[in-house]
Amino acid sequence: MNILAFDFGGTFVKYCLVNEKAEMREYGKLPAPVSGREAFLDLITDLYRQYPYADGIAVSMPGVIDSESGRILLVALYPEMNGENLYDLLKEKIPVPVSVENDGKAAILAEAWKGSLAGVRDAACVLLGSGIGGGIIMDSKLQKGAGFAAGEISNMMIMPGQYDKTNALCYDASMTGFLKAVARAKDMDPALFETSGNASSSEKRITGMDVFRWLEEEDEETSAVYRTWIRKLGWLLFNLKLVISPEKIVIGGGVSRNRRFITDLQEEYQRIASVLGEDMPETVIDVCRYEADANLLGAVYNWLQMHQKKELL
Repeated sequence: MNILAFDFGGTFVKYCLVNEKAEMREYGKLPAPVSGREAFLDLITDLYRQYPYADGIAVSMPGVIDSESGRILLVALYPEMNGENLYDLLKEKIPVPVSVENDGKAAILAEAWKGSLAGVRDAACVLLGSGIGGGIIMDSKLQKGAGFAAGEISNMMIMPGQYDKTNALCYDASMTGFLKAVARAKDMDPALFETSGNASSSEKRITGMDVFRWLEEEDEETSAVYRTWIRKLGWLLFNLKLVISPEKIVIGGGVSRNRRFITDLQEEYQRIASVLGEDMPETVIDVCRYEADANLLGAVYNWLQMHQKKELL
């Protein structure tokens, strides 16, 4: 069995063929079809023509999505898709079953299928990038919530009494938010910092690796911003623990590969959690197994659940 998987982002669309063992091949990347609905649909149908032996189409994309009916309720990156039903739009063009799921939910499905959450019944996933993606699994089932908006932790508020979008967690607790905060603290132009993860090799930008080097050099401004960032993320993890009592919370995104970051975050979380002593069950803070491929693999596992009735456990 081969499923043609798509991961729609703001700059690129990644695609590949994935089998039921999560083995990937024919990996590729194309510019994101942000010009409109027809470009979005044409990209899927054109690639399917290249792989007509694919047994299904699995899509991951940002936004609020009714994965059961195929209706895209809200997606800022592809506004012409808002309110559209992807299954209906593709059924006359592609003769194989189609699935679609939110990218954060796809990521936790990948981890639950073959990654760091395999065999875990209650868990959460936090993905740090341009925003903060998330997913929740309880009793071995992906939680979608009323209106399919469960796990949208990017929009959690931080400070009481501040009623604007800059109070959302994604504004300065995402990786992009952190880099922009460092730029402001050092009185530098945020445009000099690579915050999208998609800069071309010809574009010289200050990256997360550069900023972590400043930390190792004990740069005062960078260190102050970093400490505040870690504290906010620590409270995010602790609040998730209190709300859903997961066995494990996994951290994803490129920064999750930085050992100092993970160690500091685990220590901050334990500092906060120690307030309750032994009154609460333990929650393990770990890293995702998959990074760039998580959305593709999770999209395929969502397809298998829908069309092959696969279960997490």
